[in-house]
Amino acid sequence: MTLTIGAPRGFVFRTTVESHGWYALPPFAWDAKRGRLGMVLDVGGRAFDVEARGARGRVVVEVDPAPRPEEARAIEAAVSTVLGLGDELEELYALTDGDARLGWARAAGAGRLLRGPTVFEDVVKIVSTTNCTWAFTTRMIERIVGALGREAPSGRRAFPTPAALAAAGERFLRDEVKAGYRAPHLARIAADVAAGRLDLEALRGLAGDAEALAKALRALPGVGPYAAAHLLRLLGSGDADHLGLDSWCRERLAAIYPRSRRDVDGAAARRYRRFGRWAGHAMWLDVTRHWHLPD
Repeated sequence: MTLTIGAPRGFVFRTTVESHGWYALPPFAWDAKRGRLGMVLDVGGRAFDVEARGARGRVVVEVDPAPRPEEARAIEAAVSTVLGLGDELEELYALTDGDARLGWARAAGAGRLLRGPTVFEDVVKIVSTTNCTWAFTTRMIERIVGALGREAPSGRRAFPTPAALAAAGERFLRDEVKAGYRAPHLARIAADVAAGRLDLEALRGLAGDAEALAKALRALPGVGPYAAAHLLRLLGSGDADHLGLDSWCRERLAAIYPRSRRDVDGAAARRYRRFGRWAGHAMWLDVTRHWHLPD
């Protein structure tokens, strides 16, 4: 079944998908040559194979099996969330237009960040990036999805529900996923969401208040300053005090701005402070510019 979703003016499908590494983690599957983003969505207890592509002014979505009307609406909403179709970026572009390093953003449709269809998925993935290599993060997410996700017709699996991850428990995360110190944190988050003690989706409503959102994120088990800052960006916020600089970002900033090598963090905070709630986005546009156009 084919669904069509309207896209905002200036939206560029490929730029959004390749905005950061989420496209390489299951249940996403990015076919760069064909410009197709595959994913598996668990909707109402059924797993759907979904493939999205950009078209002029819209996103075309192929779904298998054919969804019922309420499932189709849920799939459209999930794809819109994944691609940030509801994000309003005019304020960001007003700040980046004319900037020597960031003026490319509007024309390239940059600024949206690929995200999971749920905050729960993004939190699990972010916690799984802490203090390890990207290869190890990938293996952890592959094990979680492969063991616990609901299976779609293709044989691929959706991201597991909080209830499924909670039922698997800390021992599974420690022994099978090899999540190490992250295991009790992930198990507790899953259990709290599954039991209704924690409403992660409600965090989307705090996007306009970086401090309140950062405080709420830092209260989650296993979420420190780095993880909170990355989640802030995914949720549409992130001021200069929450840039989430890891070793890769620091290396990129030092290469772009050699004079800042002695104090990369301080220089970055000063450089991006003028962008306000968009500081994290501005920093990310700066360090990933070479992904989208030559330096």
